[in-house]
Amino acid sequence: MSAVGRAAAAPNSTRQGTPARPARAAGRRARSAHRTKTAIGTAVATLAAVYVLAPIYWLIVASSKNTGQLFNSQTFLPASHLSWAENFKLLFTVDGGYFKYWLLNSVIYAVLTATLATAVSTLCGYALAKYRFRGRRVVFGMVVVSLLVPSTALVVPLFLLEHDFGFINTYQGVILPLLVYPFGVYLMSLFAADAVPDSLVDAARVDGSGEFRAFWKVSRPLLMPGMVTLFLLTFIGTWNNYFLPLVLLGSTTRFPLTVGLSAWASELNLAGAGQPLYPEVILGSVVSVLPMLILFPFLQKYIARGLTFGAIVGE
Repeated sequence: MSAVGRAAAAPNSTRQGTPARPARAAGRRARSAHRTKTAIGTAVATLAAVYVLAPIYWLIVASSKNTGQLFNSQTFLPASHLSWAENFKLLFTVDGGYFKYWLLNSVIYAVLTATLATAVSTLCGYALAKYRFRGRRVVFGMVVVSLLVPSTALVVPLFLLEHDFGFINTYQGVILPLLVYPFGVYLMSLFAADAVPDSLVDAARVDGSGEFRAFWKVSRPLLMPGMVTLFLLTFIGTWNNYFLPLVLLGSTTRFPLTVGLSAWASELNLAGAGQPLYPEVILGSVVSVLPMLILFPFLQKYIARGLTFGAIVGE
């Protein structure tokens, strides 16, 4: 190439190469910003995990110690001799063996309440989402307004009402007030409105299905992810329920874990109460946390699978 040709090509190449440098610089800035956001998100998630898992770790470590080891060993380190077997034996035998009743009662309260409340909330929410009837907006508005009422404000009226019906100190007295779950009705009404197409329900009706059959065969599979989520929320809420059983129950053998362990904990520093039950309270707290640790991973996977499997296969 001649000198004239090279001179003519030089400005061209300069003009073509100029936009590449700002583009590369912008790409580097974008990657740097992405790495920064990722690092910040990871740090926040790590702090949140430590905040949640540290108390559970301490419970597990402390539950392996006897009373002497609790006060004479490192807080976050296990003792040289693990006392789990001895603590478990004491947990189910000390103080008349009430702990086994409390554990069984918590299972009864939580399973029955979660199952029935999920069924009631699903039917009510489905009706509000898919049927048009007089007063529907009023009913839905009452459901939304009831979300603003704290549950503790209803305890005294519930106590007086259940006293008139003779439900004080009974299983049904604890379960029945929890079956009508306003948040569950609200959640399932929104979920049913989006998850169940009206065309599918209409097609089932055209094929001769009754309303309940159309709900059970067509709508229920599509509602399963929401129902499982609602079951989990209701189960956790009932398992951790404290104030209502405390007010309604007077017999120690009908206490759930929350009330029973609280009664033990209140006696730890009480003069004349005998040997403090520190290992029993701590190990009992570990046992009360276990259902949550077991249910969460299982039901989360079920929800993720149901979002696609239930809608496509219709099982």
